[in-house]
Amino acid sequence: MQTVTDLIDAARKALNVNSDAEFARQLGVSRGTIANWKSGYSLPDTVMCATLAGLTGLPLARVLGIVGEARAVSREEKAVWRKLAATAMALCIAVGFTLPHKAQAAAPGFDNAHVVYIMRNVVSVKSGPLLALHGNGWASGSAL
Repeated sequence: MQTVTDLIDAARKALNVNSDAEFARQLGVSRGTIANWKSGYSLPDTVMCATLAGLTGLPLARVLGIVGEARAVSREEKAVWRKLAATAMALCIAVGFTLPHKAQAAAPGFDNAHVVYIMRNVVSVKSGPLLALHGNGWASGSAL
């Protein structure tokens, strides 16, 4: 995996999604945002890189290296990001070989987890009554 487009395709595959529109909906971004990432017009932020890393199973440093290389302007800067991404993968592989055959979860119940949760801080005005600070507390739109 060498490009942001490769990252997006791997994350889409992990979610079993065929369209950019559905993938964007599941990530909580617009379809245009996915198109912009693929074209290089804009790139995922750090939080979205963490989400993509979780979906693809790649180390976060690898994903940040791929996105950082795409964001870089000079050839030298691109080389630094490429080296970071390669080092992250080499470190991940080295650690993987040194682990016991079956790694155990640190806390019970996490060894069978196969679910990825994506959290967003978005407030939808359409979903409920408008709340506003009124006097000593919050009041709904009808109480204002």
